[in-house]
Amino acid sequence: MTFSPWLPRVRARTATLRPAPPLWLVAALAGAALVLAGCNTNQDPTTTPTSTPTPTATPASGDAVPNLATLPSIADLVERVQPAVVSIVVRDTVRTAFGTRNTFGSGSGVIFREDGYILTNNHVIEDADSIEVTLFDGRDLQAEIVGADPITDLAVIKVDERDMSTVPLGDVSRLRVGDWVVAIGNAAGLVGRPSVTLGVVSAFERTITAAGVMLRDLIQTDALINPGNSGGPLLNLSGEVIGINTAVLREDGIEGIGFAVGAETATLVADQLVSNGRVIWPWLGIGAANVDRLSAAEMNLSVRDGVLVTQLVPGGPADRAGLRVEDVVIAIDDVPTPDVTTLQRLRRREFKVGQSVTVTLVRGSEETEVHLTLAEQPR
Repeated sequence: MTFSPWLPRVRARTATLRPAPPLWLVAALAGAALVLAGCNTNQDPTTTPTSTPTPTATPASGDAVPNLATLPSIADLVERVQPAVVSIVVRDTVRTAFGTRNTFGSGSGVIFREDGYILTNNHVIEDADSIEVTLFDGRDLQAEIVGADPITDLAVIKVDERDMSTVPLGDVSRLRVGDWVVAIGNAAGLVGRPSVTLGVVSAFERTITAAGVMLRDLIQTDALINPGNSGGPLLNLSGEVIGINTAVLREDGIEGIGFAVGAETATLVADQLVSNGRVIWPWLGIGAANVDRLSAAEMNLSVRDGVLVTQLVPGGPADRAGLRVEDVVIAIDDVPTPDVTTLQRLRRREFKVGQSVTVTLVRGSEETEVHLTLAEQPR
């Protein structure tokens, strides 16, 4: 959204994304553009009033249907959580043909530790010369970058403050499609307290590509996520953070497709950024794609699922160990890897840099094992 000169100079930056390769998404959303929900830019967000859903059909006799009219208000939840949601304004210095000038962008964040640690998106604070955080009580504080991880689009910043209100990171494994969720953030960089929207979990394990980085294992929601919401929390009805709002699909005729980095990934990243100032991911050094029935038939594979090696990084762990393009990885240390998402989760949760692992793969019609040592994923 572009603000007129007489309005606050903060504007929300957005970045254009493109849908990930799956054909169903390409066919269904041809011509659509994914944008990072983060700081405001030159696109005007479309706002639509929200209301509590009401039943639209009469159930058959004997069917058990919830009475949606009796859904509890989320006002108490919002009142409890809002003090831990912050507004973030960043200042960048941009060089032009006429010298340098300052640009401003806005986003959101959530306090996850009482001693001033705030979780947000990498694209909100990336390249910032200064970061100002506005607390719920109206105070403005300067923040420093603790660390950032472009691969997951997450970052941690810190303010010099103690005994701050926090929101716990929740357990995504208990979340189901259709569960209610609440998005809170600094929508459109508007002055005042955070905006609140309500929706449901639409899907899990979504993959999108942003600025050349593939973000995996995202939560999809129809809760409205507007420019400026990036870095704000996606909450369950217990008031726990189950995701960090990151991106939204915007195009005429398309509504309610937003994405959040899951709390499990956010917890792993935040812990490492606080401890190390950076994230250390173990790395195989391959490009990968899911095996499906079509690719299995075309390549005459003996398996119907697994991780297809599409590329080898020269000199990487897989290359040195003798893996080949078109190998299909079906397990690591006897843990099945039926798809890329499972492989990503496994290496981030279970393995460490320098660890030796046994990769079980299918090459043509034969199954074999290869031993390799995991390296640190390059930045």
